[in-house]
Amino acid sequence: MKPFRIGINMAGAISAGAYTAGVLDFLTEALDEWHSAKSRGDSVPMHQVSIEVMSGASAGGMCAAISALMLQEDFQHIHDVTVSGTTNRFYESWVNKIDITDLLKTDDLQSAPQVISLLDSTIVTQIASYALTPSNLLAVPRPYVSPTLTLFLSLTNLRGVPYSLNGAAPGSVEETTSFFGDRIRFQTISPGETGPLDSHAYFLDASQAGAAGGWDVLQTAATATGAFPIFLAPRVLNRKHDEYTPPAWESVASAIEQTPPPVPPSFPTNLADPMPTLNVDGGVTNNDPFNYAHDYLNSLLPLPLDGADAKAEDADRAVINIAPFPATGKFDVDFNPGKEAGIFSVLPRLFAALLSQSRFFGESLIQIMNGTTFSRFVIAPSDPGMSGDDQIPALQCAALGGFGGFLDRGFRAHDYVLGRRNCQKFLTDYFVLPADNVIMKPSLEDLSPERYDEVIRKFKRPAPGTYSRNEETLIKLGLQVPEAQKTATDVWLPIIPLCGELSAEIMLIPRAVMTRGALAAVVGLILKRFAALMKVLIAQIPSFWLRSFFRLGQPFIRVLARGPLTNALIRELGDSYPH
Repeated sequence: MKPFRIGINMAGAISAGAYTAGVLDFLTEALDEWHSAKSRGDSVPMHQVSIEVMSGASAGGMCAAISALMLQEDFQHIHDVTVSGTTNRFYESWVNKIDITDLLKTDDLQSAPQVISLLDSTIVTQIASYALTPSNLLAVPRPYVSPTLTLFLSLTNLRGVPYSLNGAAPGSVEETTSFFGDRIRFQTISPGETGPLDSHAYFLDASQAGAAGGWDVLQTAATATGAFPIFLAPRVLNRKHDEYTPPAWESVASAIEQTPPPVPPSFPTNLADPMPTLNVDGGVTNNDPFNYAHDYLNSLLPLPLDGADAKAEDADRAVINIAPFPATGKFDVDFNPGKEAGIFSVLPRLFAALLSQSRFFGESLIQIMNGTTFSRFVIAPSDPGMSGDDQIPALQCAALGGFGGFLDRGFRAHDYVLGRRNCQKFLTDYFVLPADNVIMKPSLEDLSPERYDEVIRKFKRPAPGTYSRNEETLIKLGLQVPEAQKTATDVWLPIIPLCGELSAEIMLIPRAVMTRGALAAVVGLILKRFAALMKVLIAQIPSFWLRSFFRLGQPFIRVLARGPLTNALIRELGDSYPH
């Protein structure tokens, strides 16, 4: 029986990786429980699904990397976010282990000849080692995970890849350009295999730890895709020349067909192979690498019946896009260019523009928002306890431009639970297909009439509606269900059914509030980190008098900065701090 093929893309998230982790935890739990129900002979939908590919950038890329291992291991699912020491690497990494107290340490500066990041990245390296070292391999692989699971992580390669615009031109200036938007590809293999099917992929063997299993490369790649520029340390990856032919901007499908013909990079003839590259956050150049998963899924044989965006009856594959920070910016009708032209206004706006542009995938917006496609779906933060008039973000990790979650474990725990709850709602109401779908129909026809009636009674769902409103809500508002969802049957079924107790609504935990004492401690750590950074930076100033001037000024700067820094953090925390 042909499975419904699934890709999962995880957009950049910074500290809201806790939300993405919660989504992945519930998604895996739902799949495990459904397959257990099928093996028991329960009356549940009997079609098959297969997770074929995952892609991610920044914190999303780190979650994708952890997924590549966790889908091959046994682990406990988190229903109580007060616990610690679990076997769940999603939860331990994003809720219990990462914290501002570790990021503000000075271990990286003890013997460093230069400052490479504003924050201490030691804890990031430690978490990567913990999260990407195999230890509890399943005796029987999960049936819904492809044995050749493919992983794409976006990177920003600061060394760049050169391409010639006019080739060798004797007697004239050779014109070249460089491409900095990079990606790295991995593929899981079974124990005993020698390598991946794709020559451009790095292998991952969960039966062996470290370099023998390919996990050392993934650890570095995961920290590289999450290396937020300036704040976290860049990472060095040794890359083979042939990884860049065809170039990274081409889709997987066109690369396979070599249409257009691949453009090779113009590397110098004496360049080492592999060559060292310096990499920072993949979100700088591609913060939402949906296209990696979508193009790969679309390249798998047999090809989709109706191209990349099949109708509801024909859809046999889809990408789930986990987007902790979907684009919610509003156009400022009162924008004053004159007042906003100063450097202190332009710099933050420039950073926001670059980040937003790297998230943009405009060709998909109308289809996703209007419910006219069944090859792409989105899970985004939504708190059912908040009204539409609330100006407070659903994610507590959204404060401080996405860094807020690092300040308090309670913020991360809240968003982890919200991720589980949103995934539950998504699987129940939106990730559905009609009973006459090409994947659903054969499995339903194999059921006895009695089992068929029971499955329909237990799992029948309405048409999904739009991105933000299901069919029931649309009807109440007097709106129409999208034409693309009108089929010959009014019976829709979940692609991943919720079985057993997982159908009971997950209760959200109260929003956490950071105490005054905790905030004061963070401010103290920031100033201590600042002093340590300045000590290293000042030591590099060649002038004795200039070094002395800056050293004398440090204590006064820290005293004067404490109040404004505290007030700025309080403003950014909003309802997450007592007023």
